Amino acid sequence: MAKTLHRISLVLAGAYLVALVLIVFWPTPVDKPAAGTLHHFITWMHLHGVPGFIGYNQIEFSANIVLFVPMGFIASVWSKNGWVGLLTGALTSCLIELSQAWFLPARFASGMDVLSNTMGAGIGAAIYWAIHVWHARHNATTPAVEISATVVEPPVVEPVETPGTPAAPAGR
Repeated sequence: MAKTLHRISLVLAGAYLVALVLIVFWPTPVDKPAAGTLHHFITWMHLHGVPGFIGYNQIEFSANIVLFVPMGFIASVWSKNGWVGLLTGALTSCLIELSQAWFLPARFASGMDVLSNTMGAGIGAAIYWAIHVWHARHNATTPAVEISATVVEPPVVEPVETPGTPAAPAGR
C-alpha cells in the first residue's frame, strides 16, 4: 500500500511540475488568448455582486497563490520540513521571474508574482505542518496496544511452615 501511495504521489508531483513549467515558460502570457473572455467574466461578476475593486490583477494574484500551494506542500513533504517548502517556492519563483525577464520578451517579470508565489508555497508548507502536527498529536494520544499470544501461568505458592503448627498433609 505504501509503495502504491508513493508512486501515485510521484506521478502527481511530476504532472504538477510539467504543468507549472508549461505555464511559467510559455512564450506569451498564458491568459492572452482568453483576455476577452476574462474581461467579460469579470464584468459579469461585478454585475452579480462582486465588489468593483476585484479585477484582473486580484484574480491573477490569487491564481499565482493557488499555483504554488502544491509546490510548498510537495517540497515540505519530501524534505519533512515546512521551511524548506517555503524557501523552495520563494527561490523557484525568483528564478522563474528572472528567466521570464531575460529570455521571454513577451512575458512580464513582477515582484508581485514572487510575493504571491511565495505566499502560495507558504500556504502549502503550512498545510504540511498542520497535518504533521495533527498526526504527531494523534499518535501521541493513541497508545499502541500490543497483543501477546503468550499465556502467563499464575505463580505457585508453597505453604510456609511456622513453628508450632502442624505441616500440611502431603498430596495437597
